[in-house]
Amino acid sequence: MAFSPDGKTLASAGMDSMVRLWRLDGTEIRALKGHKNGVFGVAFSPDGKTLASASFDGTVKLWNYDGKELETLKGHGDGVFGVTFTPDGKLVASASQDTTAIVWNLERILQLDFLEYGCNWVRDYLRTNADVKEEDRHLCDRSPQ
Repeated sequence: MAFSPDGKTLASAGMDSMVRLWRLDGTEIRALKGHKNGVFGVAFSPDGKTLASASFDGTVKLWNYDGKELETLKGHGDGVFGVTFTPDGKLVASASQDTTAIVWNLERILQLDFLEYGCNWVRDYLRTNADVKEEDRHLCDRSPQ
């Protein structure tokens, strides 16, 4: 469980694969659905606008306060049991049963242009690999370098 920074909302993790937001009087505000297995950890960002959840499905999910899923962070090889934000809210750390901890750069993740990121990885391969067809060599030419 985690309190929001203003102390007015409580987030709970559940084995029903959901994160629930509660008022302090016990009234449920909303349920956040998206994990495929039990949720073991939740944390509010320092500004209270983002919530992170850690699940046995091996993912960390980022949500806005209204319940919209912002991103699913994949990188652990097993269930994730803990999640926390840095005091400035720019990083999230997660800990997994696979004995790893990952520090996620939220500014980079939430601003990421996936086409540009992917093209940066494959651009050289497309240009130099002899097995790539000529018409495919320029797939990333419109993406900035």
